[in-house]
Amino acid sequence: MTTYILIDDEEIIRRGTKKKLEPLSDTIECIGEADNGQTGIDLIREKKPDFVILDMQMPVMDGMELLPYLAEHYPGMPLLVISGYRDFDYIKQAISANAVEYLLKPFSAEMIQNCVRDILQRLSEREQIDYKLRESEEEKEEANTRYDMMLLQNIILGYHVGEPSFTSQKLKSLEGSHELVLLTIQCQLQRAEEEITGWLAENGFADLALYLPAAEGSGMGFLILFLPRIEKTRMQSLLAQAVSAMTNGLGLGDTPITLGVSRRHASVSSLREAYLETVAALDGQSAAYEGSAVYYYEGELSPRQLEWEHTDELLFRIEAGMAEEVTLLTKKLFSFYRTVADCRLVDVKYHCHELSGQCRTILSEYLGETQSAGGVQNIVRHIYSLADLETYYTNFFRNLAELLRPRSVYAEGDIIERVQLYMQRNYRKALTQDFVASLFYINRSYLSTLFKARTGEKFVDYLNDIRIEHAKELLGMSGQKMYQISKNVGYDNVKYFFRVFKKSVGMTPEQYRENCRG
Repeated sequence: MTTYILIDDEEIIRRGTKKKLEPLSDTIECIGEADNGQTGIDLIREKKPDFVILDMQMPVMDGMELLPYLAEHYPGMPLLVISGYRDFDYIKQAISANAVEYLLKPFSAEMIQNCVRDILQRLSEREQIDYKLRESEEEKEEANTRYDMMLLQNIILGYHVGEPSFTSQKLKSLEGSHELVLLTIQCQLQRAEEEITGWLAENGFADLALYLPAAEGSGMGFLILFLPRIEKTRMQSLLAQAVSAMTNGLGLGDTPITLGVSRRHASVSSLREAYLETVAALDGQSAAYEGSAVYYYEGELSPRQLEWEHTDELLFRIEAGMAEEVTLLTKKLFSFYRTVADCRLVDVKYHCHELSGQCRTILSEYLGETQSAGGVQNIVRHIYSLADLETYYTNFFRNLAELLRPRSVYAEGDIIERVQLYMQRNYRKALTQDFVASLFYINRSYLSTLFKARTGEKFVDYLNDIRIEHAKELLGMSGQKMYQISKNVGYDNVKYFFRVFKKSVGMTPEQYRENCRG
């Protein structure tokens, strides 16, 4: 009888999962349940199950913490990961931890039964392999090499902590006598691992190179070159020859292939550092270039500040839940990137990160909680083309708009009420009557006339009233300097701020502050 443990914080989900697996009760048995990762670890130590079914979202210790632990301490145990989130980081974590499958809730009985049958097949095959390994040292070495390759992948992705311990003779010999260089390969078409390793063998790289595939469908892989410890000039020449041969050999005709090359490193313990160097190298490429190229690490990159004239409009359309308009604006944003001279991928990523940060601020107002940027950053880190970034952020911004559509403060009310609300919430920005009119798809003159008729004030006077009221609060309650207060309420020109303030309040900002103190 094959045994398993079920780890999920929702009892009703656990009951439902076991119910769906009842048709397999003649071959599998649930020997324990846990409602969080820490309790699950204790149960695994005690019961020693053949495989584990676990959820990603749990209290105390969730799946993101549990998977690396299981990968390190139980590398041979199959895992079936279930989650309610379509999150690339969860999928990547599940792959690195040797998970058999990643199921998205809700899943059918047939889906989970098929996954468990796959696990049973793998366990059966493993039993046969273990039997053969006792008789064949060659097969044992092959199994050890595959284990070591998984360990190398975990080091690269940052899931392994501490000094690695290799079991294969191949890695042991290479680690002690060679330096290494990491190549991160990005290709629009996924190459099969067997195809690449076959090419390496045919071209004399089998003993000095290891290919490690990344997540399925990501188009990314890692190639570790083990180079002899020789004089620096000869090393650079040898590396250039190897990289050139691999760029030409691994390409797919007209399909671009991009390589990021790290510095030389003395030990596999530095593979994580080497990987981050390849990320920096790839991020240094021209954002608009779409051909094959090799990029060498030349130091950390300082992202350039980009200014896009439609930023405030994009944020408004997202907050207003206008998904179609958001899609068109995102297309316009990436067209803008293509026109910026010397724009690099790192500049695009940084600018998009700033935009997503402003979106998180909007989300926190509606959802009452701070949204983490970690998941987005981890996904974007592994994207190395402008087209793929555009696809990702088009979906990201559109999904935000659709999420906010039923909650948006701009969803109801007449047009002047919505204009007033926008001015009250965005008075710090450089608001003009033309810009606000364009947001609400009305003529500037019509807005001016209607605004005056409804409020009794001109647009600019209403905006100044809002700004002056907030300036009075800052003057009375903070120690900020005048230029800081002026900037914080939407005036770039301090002298203009003084003039408007005195006209509205009847005294200068300094006099108002003194009165408040008195």
